[in-house]
Amino acid sequence: MKVETQLSDKVINTTKTLNRDLMNATKNKILAGVATSALASFVSCLQAGPSLPACNDAPYSSTLVGAAPGRYATTPLGGKVYLGFDAGAVFQQDITITDDVGDSDQVTFGTGARLDCELGYNFTKNWAAELEVGLIISPVRHSVFLGTDFMDVDYSELPVMVNVIFTQPLGQGFSAYVGGGMGAVFSEYSDEFGDSTPSDTAFGFQGMAGIKYAINERWEIGVAYKFLGTTKHDVAPGFDSDGTMTHSVLLALTCKF
Repeated sequence: MKVETQLSDKVINTTKTLNRDLMNATKNKILAGVATSALASFVSCLQAGPSLPACNDAPYSSTLVGAAPGRYATTPLGGKVYLGFDAGAVFQQDITITDDVGDSDQVTFGTGARLDCELGYNFTKNWAAELEVGLIISPVRHSVFLGTDFMDVDYSELPVMVNVIFTQPLGQGFSAYVGGGMGAVFSEYSDEFGDSTPSDTAFGFQGMAGIKYAINERWEIGVAYKFLGTTKHDVAPGFDSDGTMTHSVLLALTCKF
């Protein structure tokens, strides 16, 4: 009990107001930016209308003149620039936190949530590159070091990734894609009282796969799986953890311009 109290106090005492405010402000800005982008994208696409172009007007479309959307292999469809959003459930694998004196603690997580926004560009019919910004929040189910026996603790990650995507049309408006990316992942632990550990930055890498269906010339919906991994984290002064491994099952929405 004494060791538990001392170790919990170490983490809580490392909380700095400036780091907490900065991380909270960053998360709020990202959420606000994602919501604003989604609304602007939706309004823009509605104003532009879903009219079907002639055969040669859309460089990546195989839709025949007058054909119903989704009748042929129509993905990618419209313009080269696209804005995507996906959201869903997150399953974080267990990690181990170790302190400077050699003590360790296994951290387990509950089911969390992920929200991503992607701005991409189709270079060819099959290849695209995109910038992705996301927010992942996973509840910590158990950790002695983090004090989950007497308070609720969440683990937050802010991935900023550059992805390369390969898409293969399947016909009837469906397409399948795979991709990978790398970038930076910002993270912290925060409790129900507003305290948090210092923000940490780690190298991140991810893989993804999914299936999409073209509703019309601009909009696609789909399902996706993403795996996000990171290198080791500096949790707090004197405390390090393994890299995280995050599995996500997501619903996706894409608008092309």
